Amino acid sequence: MSQQALLEYFISNQWVTIPAFVIFVVGITLCWFGGLMAALTAIGNQRWLWGLVTIFLGPVTGIPYSLLYREAEYPRSLMMRGLLIILAAAVIFGLGWLVS
Repeated sequence: MSQQALLEYFISNQWVTIPAFVIFVVGITLCWFGGLMAALTAIGNQRWLWGLVTIFLGPVTGIPYSLLYREAEYPRSLMMRGLLIILAAAVIFGLGWLVS
């Protein structure tokens, strides 16, 4: 698919793209906030390498950290909810694409 076709789809179907983008942004925000919470949790538990790397990489290293260590339950819940919301936005985009 060309870039022009994708742009035409987004412009002609704003009824689905705007809400899906809003939902997507909420999911990204939850993932990054959870990643920063995981960094603070790691630094607070003196796991300096995990904490410093997670500050810069956010959920990329925050998710593995929160899955490995029990004390990061709250950051894990934020990141998992964020991923589910991102998945919901992807489903909305896909359904909108099929309907149009």
